Amino acid sequence: MNLPPYYGKGYHYRQALPPRRQGNSSRYTPYTFSTHVSRYPERTGHSEHRQLSQYRTQHFPAHFRVQTCHDINDGFHFLKTNPKRALDVAETLLKKYGGDSQQYARVAQLKARSLFLLGDFDGCIGFISSLSEDLRNDKGVIMAKGRALQAKGHLKEALPLFQQLYAQYSASLNDEKKHGVALGRLLQAMGGTGNLSAALDIFIRLRTRAAGGQANTPCDDKDIELALGRHFQIMGGTDGLRAALDIFIQLRTRAAKGQANTPCNDKEIELALGRLLEAMGGTDNQRAARNIFTQLRTRAAGG
Repeated sequence: MNLPPYYGKGYHYRQALPPRRQGNSSRYTPYTFSTHVSRYPERTGHSEHRQLSQYRTQHFPAHFRVQTCHDINDGFHFLKTNPKRALDVAETLLKKYGGDSQQYARVAQLKARSLFLLGDFDGCIGFISSLSEDLRNDKGVIMAKGRALQAKGHLKEALPLFQQLYAQYSASLNDEKKHGVALGRLLQAMGGTGNLSAALDIFIRLRTRAAGGQANTPCDDKDIELALGRHFQIMGGTDGLRAALDIFIQLRTRAAKGQANTPCNDKEIELALGRLLEAMGGTDNQRAARNIFTQLRTRAAGG
């Protein structure tokens, strides 16, 4: 396809913040946003973390514990393919494991996520509100409630839940990515210069940590790179759009095994690039976007 003349040129991102320190604290310090507004402001500060409270478990024979995991894992497997069946499984398991607080927490999370995927946002929120305080503080349950509130448009109510997850339950990179992306997307939905800038800080922190602490360096995590690129696109402006373009081109080239200007087999990357080119406008960009969408359509139609 014909690419604009600035394709492949690097873009210098602002100096990223160092990775957040991981610590333990019994106190929760909410994630706060600076009132000072600049295009890509520098920020400092470290959120404190504490681990989930531990549930007391009863002693069961080894073979029974294995079966418990199979039951619950099967339920989570159905979330992707059949959330209604996952909900039915959860209802059964809530009765079966009412005496095992650790496994009951996982089943409660299963039910909450099932209700969310089925579009029963009120039912999801109501179920979570009926749980004990310990269960309401389970990170999976918090995430389900936050997403349900966001889906209902209650963004300000969802915000402290995602802040809590990001600040307290992000000791591992996987958890920080999951919670950071969720918080960043909520801030995007809320809009406003302060929220968008705060979301940018989160995505840059994630990228820096995933890149082993190296600032302004693409990481190997596609989800983080896409989140950052899409955020630059949302922020807009010539610099923002070119930063997003640079990220999507790098992702595409990597997915195409190092071949530049070559369609890859990753639909998500191709769509991200096509939508960006469409938003950037201009004859060449529009033609390039059309070629991408046409290729995707042809592939989906079996060639």
